Amino acid sequence: MKSFLKKNWFILGIVTVLVIGFLFPKIGVTLNTKSIFTTILIVLLFLIAGIKLPSENIKAGMKDVRVHLFIQFYIFILVPAFFYVTSLPFRDVMDGKLVIGIYAMACLPTTISSCIVFTQIANGNVVATMFNASLANVAGVIISPLILSLMIQSAGTALPLSELLGILQGLALKMILPIAVGQVIRKFALSFAKKNGKRLGVVSSVFVLMIVFTAFSKTASNPVFLENLKVLVVPFIYLAVSHLILLAGAFAGGKLLKLRTENLITVLFAAPQKTAAMGVPLLGTFFTGRAETLGIVLLPLIFYHLWQLFVAGFIPRLTEKLPRTEEQSSQPG
Repeated sequence: MKSFLKKNWFILGIVTVLVIGFLFPKIGVTLNTKSIFTTILIVLLFLIAGIKLPSENIKAGMKDVRVHLFIQFYIFILVPAFFYVTSLPFRDVMDGKLVIGIYAMACLPTTISSCIVFTQIANGNVVATMFNASLANVAGVIISPLILSLMIQSAGTALPLSELLGILQGLALKMILPIAVGQVIRKFALSFAKKNGKRLGVVSSVFVLMIVFTAFSKTASNPVFLENLKVLVVPFIYLAVSHLILLAGAFAGGKLLKLRTENLITVLFAAPQKTAAMGVPLLGTFFTGRAETLGIVLLPLIFYHLWQLFVAGFIPRLTEKLPRTEEQSSQPG
């Protein structure tokens, strides 16, 4: 039981805060008066992200260019395009905020810790995974909000220019600046950052749970949400099937490029996954001042994150059967 709790405490934590937020929404609403609480958490989260982000791996992992290009293209172009196109038939039957939530999730970078851990378990190319996770999360601070803005506008819910400029200003102050400060701290305290990476990760996860709790509490306090709770079934099934399709697409793309098995495993974990650690505060910044919207927008990401972790647990067993020959290892990519 102790081992189970140690491995799955974050998943259990998400379920717990959602239940508490649903049953006692006033706690979260009171705690986050005027969004001050979440603003502080977001700044601290990105400061920690800057300290933890192994940006030095970007320089160290410049080999295997085809792998990197494919993964980044998959994360920021193919996945958003997939969800934009496949969600079209559901726009009339799905809550508009949920659709925006799906778009928001689709634009996010990949995970950092979990995709690296699973790649290591499956004997994949860990260096390539670290490189792409680092690169995607650095680039995603700017790219993800821009892609999301374009997707929202093309869906007929364009943001006013003043609001968009306000969002970008908030991103700069709450995300880019703390990450930059964190990177400076990492540069002068690299041994501390590496030694305490797991502890900082735990603190970040706790902060993410707090943000999810306050956002969902605000949503759960709205009677309209309670009346339409059952409509979440279809979006969640759609997201679950979509992740499996994206996994198959990543595998097929890797095979088409004739990537060696180690890089193919990297693609499977880095390309279709979406980060909650960076995603929750990023979306919290993007939807600042719209707490009720944020609570619903986060639901697709929360479900997708839990589902991808569940599915990832089976991938190492499946990849055991992939060939690892000297001939294959000598191929490019």
